[in-house]
Formats: sequence, C-alpha cells, structure tokens
Amino acid sequence: MSQKGLAGILLLTGALLVGAVVFDSINSEGKKDSAQNSGDDSQNSTSNYSGNYSGVDHELARECLESHSNLSQHFHPYLSLYVDGQQVAIEANAGIGTEVCDGMHVVHTHDSSGKLHVETHEPAEVVLGVFFQIWDVYLDDDGIFDKRVNETHELVMSVDGVVVDTYEDHILSDAQQIVIEYRERAQG
Repeated sequence: MSQKGLAGILLLTGALLVGAVVFDSINSEGKKDSAQNSGDDSQNSTSNYSGNYSGVDHELARECLESHSNLSQHFHPYLSLYVDGQQVAIEANAGIGTEVCDGMHVVHTHDSSGKLHVETHEPAEVVLGVFFQIWDVYLDDDGIFDKRVNETHELVMSVDGVVVDTYEDHILSDAQQIVIEYRERAQG
C-alpha cells in the first residue's frame, strides 16, 4: 500500500473517532439537559442532577415484573427529597419500561407523589438503594444527586420522623415516611 493510501486511511479513521467523541458528548449533554428539565414546576421542584447510581449492584434492581399478579409482597413506602429547601420531584413511572425491564422493576412509581411501589414474587428485604439504582440517581452518605456533603452542607435522612444513617441500606416497609434532605449545616 502506498504512503498516500495509508495516510488517507489514518486520516479517515481519525476523523471517524473525533466524530464519535463529539456525537457522544452532544448526546450525553442532551440527556443531561433532558433530566435537568424534567421536574414538575407545579410542585416547586428542582431536578438539576446527574444520574449514575453510587452504590452496590442489587440483584433485585434487575428483577422484572410483568403484572401486579402472583406477588408475595406489595407495599408502599413514601419518599420525599429536598435540596436546599426545594422539593425534588420523583419521576412518574420511574422503574417502568426501562432498558432492563419492559414491564416494571420490583420498586417503581406510577406518579410523582413519592409513593414507591415495592412488589416481589418472593419474600425479600428490599433496601432503598434498589430504587436509586433503578432510577440511576446518586445516593450515598456523602450526598445525593450531584450535591456533596462538605463544610457548609449536610445530608440528613429521617424515617417516620427519626433521623437514621442507613441511606441506601435502609430496609423499606409499608407506609414509611422517608425524607432525605441536602441542606445547609446549622451554624453554631
């Protein structure tokens, strides 16, 4: 092969690689912008976060349900999220019709109220991290969404009004009221 032919192939290959990187960058920004703008303004919510679940890979997060029948358990905890005093909407239909499940994941939502539907075919302890993995949202003891604990901000989680430090390891149960707040630290 001539040097001109080889140079042409190398130039074409380089152009294709640059094009792929640019396309991926644009596509990622479009998904990020879409996620950032998906909040329900009527609920005074904010949704400027990046995804990328932070915790353990839970097998239950990959389990799919085709219907609400033949279930061993079906219960509903309630999740409220706040960032700097602003409520963050939890997407309607989170965990329904995803790349992993055509139907429903074992933890999903039907509306943006924060009501989680926990449904399994076999009895199981389901932790909060399963939902955050399905939703692809960061939650760990060092932060939530793209917000991190630092000198000025803290992350506080309460269950039924009692502060806990279980975060993604918290075991879900029926009618729990789970509140996670990223907020300014109290001065003092």
